[in-house]
Amino acid sequence: MNERREKPEDTDLYTLIQRSQLGERDRQIALNAVRNAEWIVDACVWIAKGVRALAAKILAKPAGLKPSH
Repeated sequence: MNERREKPEDTDLYTLIQRSQLGERDRQIALNAVRNAEWIVDACVWIAKGVRALAAKILAKPAGLKPSH
């Protein structure tokens, strides 16, 4: 089994972009793309948490009702 462990600083996407052989314009485009992707993921997570919380409220049983059997 070949197990490869990367150093944390080698796995940071921003560091990899900074170290890559890109022109400054391309580097800025890549950094902006990563920032935009992070923003989109954060927004999706925020929306999913909101939907989950709303669904929990809607589907929660009212406290005063008991099963009928």
